[in-house]
Amino acid sequence: MDSPNIEIERVDRLLQFILATAGQEDFGSRELGPIHLIKYIYLADLEHAKQHSGETYTNLPWKFHHFGPWSTEAFSRIEPALHSVGADKKIIELHKPEYEREFVRWSVIDDNLYERLERELPIVVVGPIQKYVHQFGAVTEDLLHFVYKTLPMLRAKPGEYLDFKPPCFYDSDGNLEAAPQPNAKRLTAKQQKKRKAALEALRSKVRKKLEEKKKKPKLARSFEAPIYDDIYFEGLKALDACAGESIIETHGTLTFSDGIWKSKARFDPDVP
Repeated sequence: MDSPNIEIERVDRLLQFILATAGQEDFGSRELGPIHLIKYIYLADLEHAKQHSGETYTNLPWKFHHFGPWSTEAFSRIEPALHSVGADKKIIELHKPEYEREFVRWSVIDDNLYERLERELPIVVVGPIQKYVHQFGAVTEDLLHFVYKTLPMLRAKPGEYLDFKPPCFYDSDGNLEAAPQPNAKRLTAKQQKKRKAALEALRSKVRKKLEEKKKKPKLARSFEAPIYDDIYFEGLKALDACAGESIIETHGTLTFSDGIWKSKARFDPDVP
């Protein structure tokens, strides 16, 4: 695949806005790692592509990697882009046998940065970032599960570059074809003015909701640890009994055809 003309400045500003948006959230959702940052850029690119005939906002080459959509180019921009806005970098070292590695977490709390980038970036990427950062925060498992089910991922197999073009369909011979493209029409000056006013109204609405969220009192969560006595373990046994017979443990190798990645069942909702 030929390397596209990557919009480095756009990538950097998205990274900064994603982290600044996380900084508007509650304490537990303000720190993001490289995986979170890259997945949120992907979701912004995906939403942009939906409204621009498959053209992403950053022109990054996205690939089906172990953790879903991945871009080495985006990863390489995290450090310089976030350092330039004074973001904090935390390195967490885990010295357990199963976790002999370190994790990086970034954070920045800067209302001025957040508001400036919100104004400068197009609403087509601002809205999704605000929505998904609020929805998933730093919950890696839920975020990965969500991006794995997006159409570009469902149409690719591991190692392939992702296609953001409009959904494809099968012809009568079972071959994949691109969906017909709508004819693009240039907006008149009046239509452009009306569209700009609508976008500004949407921005104001989002800002108002965020302000209202900040003013709401935080509800304290209470948690009582269970008492691990005989009654507790008897209850576990009773629940296990309700589940039926235990699954018989077996050993072997399960092999799938490589063609499963291109199976229509992966992305066609009409296939049971």
